[in-house]
Amino acid sequence: MNLITERARAYVYSGMWVADCPRACGNVEQLFDLANPRNPAGPRTVRRTSFHCSYCHLIAEIDWSTQEAEIMEVLGRRPVPHNRNWYPADHETAVKFRVPHGQSVQDLRDENAEHGVM
Repeated sequence: MNLITERARAYVYSGMWVADCPRACGNVEQLFDLANPRNPAGPRTVRRTSFHCSYCHLIAEIDWSTQEAEIMEVLGRRPVPHNRNWYPADHETAVKFRVPHGQSVQDLRDENAEHGVM
């Protein structure tokens, strides 16, 4: 039996849900995969249920925001993908690079309005 004790923390970077490897190997993984890419109706994305590091092979559970859809809806209004970022409170990467973290959906809306994005 494999006991999973490490957890990956989901965040949005450039409009994509990603997570850093909890083992700190330096890898970042996207948390959505394309399913049926050859489907004539178009591919759909599937949310990963666990984190699988393609570098060090760690498997971990993922901590997701309870407001995942609302966060993406607000960030999706931003015209430039590299401005579509959200980090949970005290996220190590956000703290390290001194970028906002722990923003509520309303904080993101206010930020959009401040920059003329409705």
